[in-house]
Amino acid sequence: MKIRYQKIILALLFTGLFSCETTELGLTESPTQVSVDNLDPDFLFNNIQLGFGTFVENVAGGASFTASVSRQFAMTGGNTYDNAYAPINFNGIWSSAYSGILADIQALEPIAEELDLKYHLGVSKLFRAYVLISMVDLFGDIPYTEALQGNANTNPAPDNQVDVYIAMLSEIDEAIALLNGVASAYPPEDFYYSDGGTVDEDTQKSWVTAANTLKLRVLNNARLAGADLGINIAASINSILAGNNIIDSADEDWVLQYGSNRLNPSTRHPGYNRYYEDSAGGYMSNYLMWSMIAEKGFDDPRLAYYFYRQDTNATNEDVFTLGCVGANAPSQYANYSSIYDPAVGMPFCVASAPRGYWGRDHGDNGGIPPDDEKRTVFGLYPVGGSYDDGAGDSTQEEGSTGEQGAGITPLLTSFFVDFIKAESALTTGTTGDARVFLESAIRGSMAKVIGFLGVAGDATQNDVDNYVAFVLDAYDNALDDSKRLEIILKEYHIASYGNGMEAYNAYRRTGFPSNFQPTLVLTSGEFYNSVVYPANFVNLNSNATQKDRGERIFWDKSNISLH
Repeated sequence: MKIRYQKIILALLFTGLFSCETTELGLTESPTQVSVDNLDPDFLFNNIQLGFGTFVENVAGGASFTASVSRQFAMTGGNTYDNAYAPINFNGIWSSAYSGILADIQALEPIAEELDLKYHLGVSKLFRAYVLISMVDLFGDIPYTEALQGNANTNPAPDNQVDVYIAMLSEIDEAIALLNGVASAYPPEDFYYSDGGTVDEDTQKSWVTAANTLKLRVLNNARLAGADLGINIAASINSILAGNNIIDSADEDWVLQYGSNRLNPSTRHPGYNRYYEDSAGGYMSNYLMWSMIAEKGFDDPRLAYYFYRQDTNATNEDVFTLGCVGANAPSQYANYSSIYDPAVGMPFCVASAPRGYWGRDHGDNGGIPPDDEKRTVFGLYPVGGSYDDGAGDSTQEEGSTGEQGAGITPLLTSFFVDFIKAESALTTGTTGDARVFLESAIRGSMAKVIGFLGVAGDATQNDVDNYVAFVLDAYDNALDDSKRLEIILKEYHIASYGNGMEAYNAYRRTGFPSNFQPTLVLTSGEFYNSVVYPANFVNLNSNATQKDRGERIFWDKSNISLH
């Protein structure tokens, strides 16, 4: 399932017409300056598709908050959780949801219902469910029943998060019912499924597959909270699996597909723009690179696809360029001596200095040295950058290198689904063999990454087979299901690169991977078990009270101390 930004250029011209952003949730009205009676539902549906992409990138993109706290990207905004983020950092997520896509969906609904536009309405409902479930997963209680009422209610109160989840599970069912019906008309463009071709009944059926898969993902994430939701999780998951209509092949993957257009407008992946123009924005996670270089004792076959080294040897750097050079690991790292195998060491300073894998440690906010053309950057997958062939060239070439940003943001892929099925089978006893699903998930990830965008790399089938054999041997020799679950979640953490939301939810749900690199400061403060409310919401809404980041989302019942 692909959103083809090459074909969105014309649609972008309408964005200013159909969307607005306001700092007050209750005053949100979209589209602006256009009477609802005069709206073209096709143009508005285009804008909804675009707004959904914006929201997903805000909450799950490769350099997002969720990726950073989950060690898929380096957290460098502060050296503790107390100072790494502030409420203002979450204004963008909030406004892209409420002032953007949710407002546009609300504007479309009466038109789509009147004209019996089942396709437009069904897909929009699916988007709304994804957005509001994600908002609960981040913030907990959020405005729902009182939201988007304009001047009728400028201070909408938050709803109970469980109630929102229940409502959105019903919304997914409503979307499926609509998409199983006969639409009176189809939109001229579907940026996700038509791939530039005709939008028709077959395209519509693809959305049913996506909706079933989203429901599977939501149920697995809430598998410890079935009683709260009034759902038998295992039975519900088994029912979906028995229906045999979920994303189970790569050609059904739900991804945001970016283009290679540089200007007017840029359709390139935001991760590419961060590193392949004239500067480098942020750092790769030393923990994730270490996981793929050192932890297993050999290179992950995806390594050269995920990361591109601008400098292939960091051993001769001085403290001016690489501030941690020559330093000892912080004292609290010693507490992890039982977690990190002495034979492979622990992630600190750089993931591998002799090989130039140069990122940052979790919570390293030590300023910006002159290392723009030295630090490791996003590679070929998923941002459409360069495959690392060892050349060690600078990527700051005004967007002219690599695959010029024609990458993806993975939402739900067939290998994500296999990881979900593996976790569910192991923990709730749902249909299937967790070990079989684990192998399929790893192989699916490898197939997606190796040869991404048609670029031939050095990874071989033998490399993949050896990797799979190593993981399955560890799985077979694990002492209990908890150890087996950690193996599944560790592999999911690596494979979900590019979607921080999956990694963030998985870590809070299970506490795995348990060997996450600690922050550099001993007293780092409580982990972000949930996200604090945005500054705009708290400061401008009389019914909003700031929350504590230690509050857990209702489905997070593990009571594991996260770090």
